[in-house]
Amino acid sequence: MMLSNTGTVSLILYAALIGIAIIGLIIAVKNLKDKTIELERLDRMIDLFKYTIVSIAIATVTLIITDLFKEREQDVKELEYFDKYAQDVKKVDGLEERFQLSRYLMIVAPNGELKKSWKEYYDTLKIEHANYLILKEKSKALDTIINPTPAQKIEKAKVNELIEQKESPLVSVSTSLILPRAYLHISSEDQRGQANVLQTVLQNENFQVPGIENIGKRGDRYIPAKTEIRYYRAEEFSEALRLFNIVRSQFPNLTMSPAPVKIPGNGRGTRPGHFEVWLSK
Repeated sequence: MMLSNTGTVSLILYAALIGIAIIGLIIAVKNLKDKTIELERLDRMIDLFKYTIVSIAIATVTLIITDLFKEREQDVKELEYFDKYAQDVKKVDGLEERFQLSRYLMIVAPNGELKKSWKEYYDTLKIEHANYLILKEKSKALDTIINPTPAQKIEKAKVNELIEQKESPLVSVSTSLILPRAYLHISSEDQRGQANVLQTVLQNENFQVPGIENIGKRGDRYIPAKTEIRYYRAEEFSEALRLFNIVRSQFPNLTMSPAPVKIPGNGRGTRPGHFEVWLSK
């Protein structure tokens, strides 16, 4: 494997020539000391030896320089190859497609750092892909429940949201192109009719509204004292404020918090554009 690299071969040859030169020098000195060879003949041998060593050394250095240029050219080609397929990976829609593409490229990539890079990328995706398959199975199991509880509905929404994130392209879509999503929470069934109207209004305002959950069934401690508009990312305050004004105009008799409520954590575990409406009594 080591001899497949021409640069390494050149280095070995150069080291061998240096070794031969040292051995020849030792032999010449020994013969001089022992006087086992005539001085004139020794001079001719040394001249021949120098000519041979210099000629081979020049050829070796030339070979090394040529190899350096070839390896440089090969590195450039590998970078172009890597960049081409890296762009393809970013364009692939979803984790499943990226996983299959990385497995293919890990196999067909030339030996060396490039193959190693694709192998490392494949190993990373392999773990994420396994988690993705678990989520898919969990989603199927939740779909088989005929009359899901509110907790199961919330769990299903969260699982589907995680699946959606994993199935999205690697290149992030501008948040301005993602429809904001508002989750509606009512404090009693008496508010469901109004919440249905609010759902329609929000949909007309380009909000996604997955459903309406009755939080009063969990107990009074879950019901806020004032109607709250909750958001998770500081940069989404303006959108939260727009939602706040829509709800206030739709429910003029409700007591609302003075402003949208920022939830700590900077949106961890939620998609961009995630908002919640919690109605008080």
